[in-house]
Amino acid sequence: MEGSGAMQENVGDEIQVIPSPSWWWAGWSALSFLAIFLNLLFLVIVIKNRKARDLRSLLTAVLITISVLDILDIGRIAPSIVTNLHKYKEFRIVYCSIGVFHTISVSLLLILLGMYLVCPCRDAPPLYYPASKCSGSLPQKLLIPLFLLIGGGAAGIVPIMEELYAKIVDDKDMVPHSCIDPTRLLSLLDNGETSPTFWTDLYQTLVSLVGIALPLLVIPPTILVATVRACMHGHCCQVKYKQSAGELLVVVLVTMFYLGSLVGSVLPKLDQKMDQFSVGLQPVPVLWELANAAARPAIYFLANPAVWDGLRGACCSTKRSYGSLSTKEDEVALSPVVERISSL
Repeated sequence: MEGSGAMQENVGDEIQVIPSPSWWWAGWSALSFLAIFLNLLFLVIVIKNRKARDLRSLLTAVLITISVLDILDIGRIAPSIVTNLHKYKEFRIVYCSIGVFHTISVSLLLILLGMYLVCPCRDAPPLYYPASKCSGSLPQKLLIPLFLLIGGGAAGIVPIMEELYAKIVDDKDMVPHSCIDPTRLLSLLDNGETSPTFWTDLYQTLVSLVGIALPLLVIPPTILVATVRACMHGHCCQVKYKQSAGELLVVVLVTMFYLGSLVGSVLPKLDQKMDQFSVGLQPVPVLWELANAAARPAIYFLANPAVWDGLRGACCSTKRSYGSLSTKEDEVALSPVVERISSL
């Protein structure tokens, strides 16, 4: 009897993971490794080429911040597959809090990228405008910390709402991304203040609006304005504006992947809540978010000329690399007559 009791205790102490099909585990492993590798590679390339003129911009500062947030988010998701940890209240609070922090911060930073596109002097060659009018230093020193503070403040509310972290797996034992259910808006509209979960529903609705509705309302119009302006000025056909065109493409592709992953995460939940709505997608929000984290740095490398040239210089270094002073443009940039600043 004693041996049987000891055996049962050992079985209970074994590490247990979320029961999922093999394709889920293969996708989770591949996407996690790819996302961490690409984000770290991006940070290394940017740090190594930090003195390059085209990397000294508000865009680069925002992309660096998003990469760090994505690495933090992957580190949060990784231990959640071990169900033994779910019984600890502290683990569930940390998991949900960082998830909300990531959702709010990334959403606001993407909106900042959209506003960056319509800055009047962004398309002007940075050698020809004064620092007093178009410096990118002040916005990135004020707005990025402010948005992170807002995300942290929203995440700080999670511990006082026990319903949010009472269970961090859904009905199909799949781990959600941020413990936020966008479909709570339906419950809020149906029951209003009479609902016993009114404050929890209101909180999740507000987070969903900031993470989904706000980027959808703000970013597409700014992309449209920036695209039309670039076409009217012929920036897409001139080599000296390749960085400006690449930055626009980066924001467009990052926004498309972000909104696409949100749609892939929200639609299955709507399918479960609404009888008149049906989709054929599996509810795997974590895989959508990991795919998003892996796609973002790939877009940075493929669409941002400065980042691509930095990667090319690291792999195939030459005397005439992107950040060298041997080009005629850099020689002009060092002229004392013109002030060299970061672009906004």
